Amino acid sequence: MDSNPLIPHARYFRYSRLATGVYAAIDPLVDGGSGGCNAGIVDLGDRTLVFDSGVIPRAGHELFKAAKTLTRRDPDYLVVSHYHNDHTRGSQAFRGVAEFGTSLTRELIATKGRAELKEDWKNAAGQVAKMRSLSRSKNKSERESAAFFLPYWQGILASLPEVELRLPDVTFDGKLTFQGSKRVAQIIAFSNGHCESDCVLFLPQDRILFCGDLLFVKCHPYLGHGDPASLLSILNRLERMKARVYVPGHGPLGQKKDLSELKWYIRTLSAQARSVLKKGGTEDDVASLPEPDNCADWMLGQLFYEFNRRYVFRQLTRKNGR
Repeated sequence: MDSNPLIPHARYFRYSRLATGVYAAIDPLVDGGSGGCNAGIVDLGDRTLVFDSGVIPRAGHELFKAAKTLTRRDPDYLVVSHYHNDHTRGSQAFRGVAEFGTSLTRELIATKGRAELKEDWKNAAGQVAKMRSLSRSKNKSERESAAFFLPYWQGILASLPEVELRLPDVTFDGKLTFQGSKRVAQIIAFSNGHCESDCVLFLPQDRILFCGDLLFVKCHPYLGHGDPASLLSILNRLERMKARVYVPGHGPLGQKKDLSELKWYIRTLSAQARSVLKKGGTEDDVASLPEPDNCADWMLGQLFYEFNRRYVFRQLTRKNGR
């Protein structure tokens, strides 16, 4: 049975129509050949915009072809939400397409992005072997992590000989508006949320918000490159935009309640860290606390929950001068 009727035989994403001319490309997460992140395709009327490009060039090529199929024209614009590799390494498939990102995102791809690519050359083969081993583990959480990360690292390893990092051609700070003949699209920048610089794509007429990694749905977020307190403030701002559909960077399509769940998650981690710190405890003490029942079924808990608790604790320790 074809589970992806909009784009038959698609490998890296599952495509959903959110409104006439607006599509979400959802990374299936645990299905082999992961696209690495969620993405978006928007028909502006006279031009086509793609939001994020996937983790490997082949995922980017699929998005390019899907955009052409769904909007009947080649993409005109590519927007990258932030510098992380799972959102940018497919960008080389969009040669000749104007790429947009924040000024800091361009700088971070040129520095941290290139450094990470060098590290992947050293480590990707070892990570594939590690994930294969974990896939045979008796521990359920380890098997679930392997189900997610094995296709990710296999894709990274296979793509290394062809990867060419691309920098945004057009940079912005604040907000930039695309005036199409059918709809308006806005890209809005935020600082120190998921990472040093993120942007979202908002379609005000359709009330659809592509959030990038400022939102994770039903999977643990990665907090290690941003500031949890700042992310809470950003999530409040996204809530006030009153979208009817929130497309996360990872996980299934979301609603307003999913922003509330992520805010609860960050507050819970922060409260745990403050409690341990007040009692004179250590980073290991906060890392050993049990995972709350509310997020027990979220993906990536075995990997990200402990990391996030440690990260929040270290941040609080620095703020308290300890």
